[in-house]
Amino acid sequence: MMALGRAFAIVFCLIQAVSGESGNAQDGDLEDADADDHSFWCHSQLEVDGSQHLLTCAFNDSDINTANLEFQICGALLRVKCLTLNKLQDIYFIKTSEFLLIGSSNICVKLGQKNLTCKNMAINTIVKAEAPSDLKVVYRKEANDFLVTFNAPHLKKKYLKKVKHDVAYRPARGESNWTHVSLFHTRTTIPQRKLRPKAMYEIKVRSIPHNDYFKGFWSEWSPSSTFETPEPKNQGGWDPVLPSVTILSLFSAFLLVILAHVLWKKRIKPVVWPSLPDHKKTLEQL
Repeated sequence: MMALGRAFAIVFCLIQAVSGESGNAQDGDLEDADADDHSFWCHSQLEVDGSQHLLTCAFNDSDINTANLEFQICGALLRVKCLTLNKLQDIYFIKTSEFLLIGSSNICVKLGQKNLTCKNMAINTIVKAEAPSDLKVVYRKEANDFLVTFNAPHLKKKYLKKVKHDVAYRPARGESNWTHVSLFHTRTTIPQRKLRPKAMYEIKVRSIPHNDYFKGFWSEWSPSSTFETPEPKNQGGWDPVLPSVTILSLFSAFLLVILAHVLWKKRIKPVVWPSLPDHKKTLEQL
C-alpha cells in the first residue's frame, strides 16, 4: 500500500510540474507579445473583384514575430459582426462584399482572445487607388509635342470615380530628379521645347483618390515606358523649307520682269517717261 501511495505521489508531482511549465511558457509568450511593437497600417481597395472590396494590413516592424498573431475587423459590416483576415507571409488581407463603406470599423491585432492593439478606421478614408496601365507616348511632329495616354481602372468602377493622376518623367541617364505633371484625365501633352534634343526619357504614372468622401493613398507606380526626342532642326541637316522659299522668290522675280517688258510701252513708259510735244510740227500746222 505504501509503495502504491508513493507511486501516485510521484505521478501527481510530475503532472504538476508539466502543467506549471506549460503555463509559464504561455505567460512568457504573452509577455513577449506585450513587449513587441504591434503598430500597423491598413488600406482598402474598392471593387477589386466585382462588388468585393479588399482590405490589406501589415505591421510597421517587418521583423516582428507574427506566428500566433491575427487581425480582426469589427463594426460597419453588413451581415456579420466581425471578420478575421487571412494571412499570407507577413501580409494580412480579406476580400469581401461585407464592408458597409459607411462609418468606422475597429481593427485589432489579437493573440488568442487578447487584443494587443486596435485602431478605429473608416474603409472609405483608407482607399488606395489601383495603378494605371498601358502607358504610351507618341511624338506629334506637326504639333512639336509628345502625346501621353494611359488607362485608369477607376473609369470602370462604381464608387471611386474621381482620381488625380501624377505623371513623372526624366532623362533615362544622368538625371535623378523627376518632372511631375498633375491631371484628372488619362491624356496629356509634353511640349518638345521642354525636353532635351536627341535624348531618351523614362516616364511613369500613379493615381490617388480625389473625392470628398473616398480618400486615401497613392497607388503603385505604373510600369515605366521610354521615348526618344528627335534631333534639333537646322543642325547639320537639310531644311526643305529654304529651297522652296528660294524657288518661289526667283519665280516671282522672273514674272515681274516679263510683265514689265510687256507693259512697258503701253502702261509703264507713259507714266514714268511722258512724251514732250514737238513745237515745230505745231507751228507748221498753224
